[in-house]
Amino acid sequence: MAVLVDVDPERLVVRLTGADRLWALAAGVQVPTAAVTGVRPVTRAEAYARGSGWRLPGTFWPGLIMAGSYVSRSTGRSFWCVHRAEEVLLVELEGQPYDRLVLEVDDPTEVSRAIARARFR
Repeated sequence: MAVLVDVDPERLVVRLTGADRLWALAAGVQVPTAAVTGVRPVTRAEAYARGSGWRLPGTFWPGLIMAGSYVSRSTGRSFWCVHRAEEVLLVELEGQPYDRLVLEVDDPTEVSRAIARARFR
């Protein structure tokens, strides 16, 4: 199940549906679009390699799901909602409770472009 992302020039809204709300112990995340410092599709392996950290709170079942809040020395605080997708969306933030969002969306390239258009134009 993919995460739903709504973006406009003012804000980025990440909505979780179904069981993802339970796994992440959250309904989603909302941040100002101005807080986005970078956005791009990355492989799931690259996102993991950059550091996921300790779960606080969240769910991790290897090969099945990683959802919720994580904290790491190298990447700060992250919000994850990833199942089995090989390509995920990485959103880097500044001045927010989360330093980055790692999300499984239907089309990471298109969602990345939509966020970049809203933020950097």
